[in-house]
Amino acid sequence: MIKEKIIENLGIIYLDRPKVLNALNLEMIESIEKILKKWEDDDQIRAVLFDSLSPKGFCAGGDLKSIYNDYLLNDECENKDEFYQQEFILDKYVKNYKKPIISHYFGIVMGGGIGLTINSDFIICDESVNWAMPETRLGFVPDVGVCKHLSKLPQALGQYLGLCGESLESSDLIKYKLADLYINSKNYEKVLDILIDLTKNYQGQNLIEELKRKTEEFKAEKISSSLDENMGKIEKYFSFSSLDEILQSLEENKDDDFAQKTLDNLIQKYIFMLQVQFEKYFLCKDLSQDEVFDLDLKILKYSRKTGAMKEGIRSLIIDKESANWKEKSLDQVSSKKVKDLLGIEKFYSER
Repeated sequence: MIKEKIIENLGIIYLDRPKVLNALNLEMIESIEKILKKWEDDDQIRAVLFDSLSPKGFCAGGDLKSIYNDYLLNDECENKDEFYQQEFILDKYVKNYKKPIISHYFGIVMGGGIGLTINSDFIICDESVNWAMPETRLGFVPDVGVCKHLSKLPQALGQYLGLCGESLESSDLIKYKLADLYINSKNYEKVLDILIDLTKNYQGQNLIEELKRKTEEFKAEKISSSLDENMGKIEKYFSFSSLDEILQSLEENKDDDFAQKTLDNLIQKYIFMLQVQFEKYFLCKDLSQDEVFDLDLKILKYSRKTGAMKEGIRSLIIDKESANWKEKSLDQVSSKKVKDLLGIEKFYSER
């Protein structure tokens, strides 16, 4: 499931679970942490690369079937939050790792795979990337610390991505500083050779600066993405100061195909967590990355305890049917519960 390789002074960690597109389980989390700890004090290793041996992409996120069966349905499991706890420990460790970390995004890049790598020192992406955080459909919210990065985006875009779980392409990742180098996939081996060669003579931030300079010639031309094409409508519908206004605006403009599709998307998701995510976007602007990790774990535990996580995974992954959420409309959502969960006294619209 995890393979390690050393070439010159570069340590490579390959995700290798192709049948489930590298969906992360506890064994993979523990293996990655073990390898990183082994390499951190190894003078031969000057940088670490996260990559995938799956032809379909980097990572589909956490292994939701495993979480459902091994934790949520398992009455003998004493710590039902173990996977997320260990995942977050690893993500924090990666963020603070002493040596440069480079990540290679291609194909599917979602959920836990993003959390593992989003704090890398250098992220390479290509034309095949489909990047998304679709957790509001699963009974919780974009987690693994990613909302710290979403909160840095313009309000309408940050809300659109966090609430709807829509995808980004590589040109979007570059434009909004979620990746560092956009290349054509045919040039990846050339970029990798440059990285390997640089590790012979450089380390630390000097290595990253040289990597940026030496790979400049492989930058792919940015192309217009579906996000670019819809940005005007995203700003129109997602710039409001409350979730209620967003939903009302979409409802009032259902003759607009974008508004109708977006509304159809949102009504499939858990309305309680949509309200949580709406407020969380603003809250995360004032939190440190570690504080966002801690908040995410708190929300995941809440989702698990209330049964929302179980229902979300059951409906989307196991039975593939519409979810039966506890709260079905915004007027059924307790403002106090949302505020208590987020640790805030007022909603953004009340300030």
